[in-house]
Amino acid sequence: MNKKTFKIFLLVVSILSIYKIVEYRVTKKVDAYLKTQQLSYDAVSVNLLLGNITLKNVASVKDSLQFTTEKLEIEDVSYYQYVKNKSISVGNLKVLNSKITGKLINKETKKGESTSTSQKAPLGLKIDNIQFENIEIDIIKNDNYPLIVQNISFEMNGFELDDTQNKTIPFLYDDIEISMSNFETQYSKVQKVKFSKLNFEKDNLTLDSLEIRPLKSREEYIYHVSQEKELMTLFSEKVVISDIKIVEKEKFHVSVNHILFDEVFFNLYLDGTVLEHPNIRKDLYSKSLRNLPFNIDVKNVDIKNSKIVYEEYIIENNKPGILIFDKLQAQISNINNSSDKATKLTTAKIQSNFMEYCPLDIEWTFDINNKNDNFRITGSLFDVNSKNMSSFLLPTMNVKMDGYIDKMYFDFEGNDFASNGKLNLDFKNFNIKVLDKDKTKNKVLSWLANLFIKDSSKNGIVKVETENVERDTTKSFWNFFWINVEKGLQNSLI
Repeated sequence: MNKKTFKIFLLVVSILSIYKIVEYRVTKKVDAYLKTQQLSYDAVSVNLLLGNITLKNVASVKDSLQFTTEKLEIEDVSYYQYVKNKSISVGNLKVLNSKITGKLINKETKKGESTSTSQKAPLGLKIDNIQFENIEIDIIKNDNYPLIVQNISFEMNGFELDDTQNKTIPFLYDDIEISMSNFETQYSKVQKVKFSKLNFEKDNLTLDSLEIRPLKSREEYIYHVSQEKELMTLFSEKVVISDIKIVEKEKFHVSVNHILFDEVFFNLYLDGTVLEHPNIRKDLYSKSLRNLPFNIDVKNVDIKNSKIVYEEYIIENNKPGILIFDKLQAQISNINNSSDKATKLTTAKIQSNFMEYCPLDIEWTFDINNKNDNFRITGSLFDVNSKNMSSFLLPTMNVKMDGYIDKMYFDFEGNDFASNGKLNLDFKNFNIKVLDKDKTKNKVLSWLANLFIKDSSKNGIVKVETENVERDTTKSFWNFFWINVEKGLQNSLI
């Protein structure tokens, strides 16, 4: 080896040695810093030349939550941005095979107490690409109910920390993609919600096999709730939410172009024999939407190929009264609670078969920003026979109706307090049977009931008006609608 070659060799060895020494010292500094952040891990490696940091078998504990991950990779750290701008710029952050366990705890901040542990100005942080692959969650929420997700994958591009404007979401991003499978959580003593798969990509969200399931039987559930309420069962084959935009100004503004609910089965069961009906106000939909803590703008909602079943168990030892709406289709437009928008009615058009065989059409309009909660609901119902009518009235009122409603047209207008309207009916051979507790006909009461039925109602078309029908504010809009129909029937028959 000649002298010149030897000098080059010594220079290379010296550079490599210095590099390794510096890399070793940087690794030690990184190791020391990470340990102050309550992180533990099996190994840490630093590639000073590429600006990469890799941690293996990482574990962290925060309050009552435990976080573990098989590998955490930080790539392409910019030394230039740190030296010049005192900010951290990272090319890629990748987290593989993670698990979160433990319990969420609400931490209340005392008045005057800052949530920040340091008064120093925070470092700027930019990450070009963030990836979390295969995250499992198995925690107890702060309501003491479990939350389980088997697999979450998450990718975000263009992440930038932005806490200068005191926003709820203190960061910016270019785009985000999320997928998860087998989500399940309990939200009360008697109900849980789950879905098999979620995908969020390019501002579109898809949910597969969304379910709300009872955790108690129909006989038991009422003893596990604090007030009278329905037990829900829901299944939707697919939910698709398109073109989601979230903007934060004075408050959140959520806009959606289209929502699709496909193949929904929704069952509501009420046991009204145990608890008293709660004396709690139920707002109409317009007020509930108007009072949301955020602005919402949903252009269109479609419900397709769906079925709703409502059941009430009111009289002990009777069967529940039942109402069935199948082959249900609905188109809803302009769900918008922004007060600075020009007034535009929310419109819902609903088509269904009532009790499987009776065509039902409804058009319902209201103005979310109208503080009187004005609404109008019109529609028609055809081919209702005595079996359809008695399926709800017989179990809940011990009243059986014979006869046939060939046509019924309704048109009701109202607000939060009262309503007026019109009801046109075409009856045939109509009469009422009032039953005793043993389900036999009470001849005297039945004779009296039929005595007061107008002869014109038994056959022929009847047109009636309803006035000042008062709303029970402890019950829903649909109860109010039914009271209007019921009042119209009474005026038609008696």
